[in-house]
Amino acid sequence: MTPAGASAARASLSLRFEPQAEQIAHVRNLISELCSPHIANEDELSRLLLATHELLENIVKYTASGIAEFQFALVPTEAGLKAVVRTSNCATEARLEDARTRLDALARAADPAAFYDEMIRASARRDGSGLGLARITAESEMVLGYAVERDVLTISAELIVSDRTS
Repeated sequence: MTPAGASAARASLSLRFEPQAEQIAHVRNLISELCSPHIANEDELSRLLLATHELLENIVKYTASGIAEFQFALVPTEAGLKAVVRTSNCATEARLEDARTRLDALARAADPAAFYDEMIRASARRDGSGLGLARITAESEMVLGYAVERDVLTISAELIVSDRTS
């Protein structure tokens, strides 16, 4: 699976690997290097890298089978460049249900920042805070989407960013 429009992308990357915590910074830095020549606004790049980091952390923590996928694309659109970060991993039924519940609650939240603040307060009372996904919507202002097919959870984050060449 590749992000929509990856063939016309200014930059794209697709990895299939056994995720490890030590790899997160390396992949995040690679995305930064790929995007820096194209994204004009440093704040937008920072928000994209935050989402990349959080999604990578999720696949490190929650991959059940050992293998996960990471895809990234920076695709030109009329509105600017569309940055897409997508992860896919096998997860246990309990993790899939937890992810559905959290992602559906995020989608319903009228104010992502207020929802994130509430999750921070609640995280002290439970295992597995779920803060990373909420942080993406609250701090990076990226649009999250997800799909579950059998035991595979796919999460995507999208953001329109300013094009350095425009």
